Order: sequence, then C-alpha cells, then structure tokens
Amino acid sequence: MRNYEGVFIINTDLSAENAKGVVAQIQELVSKHGGRIDGIQERGRKRFAYKIKKKHEGNYVIMNFQIDSNQTKKLDQSLRLNDHLLRFLLVNKDAL
Repeated sequence: MRNYEGVFIINTDLSAENAKGVVAQIQELVSKHGGRIDGIQERGRKRFAYKIKKKHEGNYVIMNFQIDSNQTKKLDQSLRLNDHLLRFLLVNKDAL
C-alpha cells in the first residue's frame, strides 16, 4: 500500500451537514477500494483565483490515506461521479 494525499474542493452551496456527508462518502469510497484513512483536515471555505464550475468559493478538505496503487484509477473514476465535488487531486506522497 502507498501513501496518498487527496485535496477535495466541495461545493459551498451545500449545508454543513451535507458537506460532512460528502466527506463521509469520500471516506467510504477509499475504504471500499481497500484503503485506510490516516487523517482528515478540514481547511474551511476559501476563495478561488478564478471560477470553477461557475463558483467563486469552495470548502477545502485534505485527506491522507493508504491504498494500493492499482486501486487509485477506480477511486478516481468513482470520485468523478460525485457532483458535489468541484475539483479534487490525488498525490502519491511516496513518489515525492
């Protein structure tokens, strides 16, 4: 298993409870694909330098987790289906 860091930008139109639900969905996806969550940091609402999907702000969440490298593509495809995520980035921390 390799160490990954995911940065997720969640739509600010959601209520605080629904935003927490999106974070829980991401945790479930990582676990479903055989991963293990090491830590979650909620960075709060930040303003963008430019519009993303016609939005000026987003809620940032940083998640550290471990997952097999062959499962990251499946995780990426699952995350793309979530309409509440404005953008996300998965980085292999072992390769740095």
